[in-house]
Amino acid sequence: MEIASTTSPSSSPLATRAPLVILNPTANQGRMQRYRALVRQRAAATGADYCETTQAGQAERLAREAASQGRPIIVVGGDGSIHEVVNGILSSGQRVPLGIIAAGSGNDFAYNTLNLPRHPEAAVERAFDGEPKPIDAGQANERYFANSFSVGLDADIAAGARQLKKIPFMTGMRLYYSSTLRQLLFGYRRCPWLRFSLVPVDSAAPPAATFQRYVLLAVTNGPTYGSGFRINPGASPDDGLLDLCAIRYAPLGRALRLLPVVKRGEHAALPEVHFYRLQQLTIESRLPLNVQMDGEVFHGQRYEIRVLPQALLVRR
Repeated sequence: MEIASTTSPSSSPLATRAPLVILNPTANQGRMQRYRALVRQRAAATGADYCETTQAGQAERLAREAASQGRPIIVVGGDGSIHEVVNGILSSGQRVPLGIIAAGSGNDFAYNTLNLPRHPEAAVERAFDGEPKPIDAGQANERYFANSFSVGLDADIAAGARQLKKIPFMTGMRLYYSSTLRQLLFGYRRCPWLRFSLVPVDSAAPPAATFQRYVLLAVTNGPTYGSGFRINPGASPDDGLLDLCAIRYAPLGRALRLLPVVKRGEHAALPEVHFYRLQQLTIESRLPLNVQMDGEVFHGQRYEIRVLPQALLVRR
């Protein structure tokens, strides 16, 4: 880990609350020179501490320690980096301001959920000086997520995307479309048997309590995931609710035709699709399966999911 500290032990007591900047040097396929220069310059000018991660899980540990001390945090990276930092903050039991400088391949949470600036200079300005505003987060068992949780085909797509990231120029929409097509063509037969239970907060009928075959169950805090797929077009990060899109199994040929419809967020009228708004949700699978949270892949068979209203303070 590289640390460039701008404070010293002899500083005033407030020095312990200097912001901590956490940069992931492997984000954006390692093309982080511009972000690094901008952020280090601003950190030096504002008295923030700067560090770069060197291994998975380090951002979460650093964020937990900083949040426990009441320090604001700024993360520079993609959705995975944000996922780690959010878990560090929420597991600390403290609510501290979080600045986000999106520098990943998808950036769904920053761009499409929070509408943060895409230009690096503007993103740095907002992350350091933007007004902290409360937004919701999600919890799945003992883990937290900022933007999305899902099981089924899309979790397998996320797992495949992690492998495809090793290929040069495989980023953003190209990355997720390539992984999606590969999973549809070669992994679609593994669509899982799932059942889920919830109490809808609107007029939607509750789901059947039996195992059924699903293409996916996607719970989101914002409208998109997977680099722009508008899976829950009406989702809002500050309404105290999570949104669920459940897509029942359909033959592969139909699934291929529906892919661009789902991408555009125009799938509400499809007979295979149901939407729910919820505070709590239980998902069970007949077999262990991939689970994705903010693009990070985990494995499990039963998940208890709930919304954490206004759990985060994000500079917007």
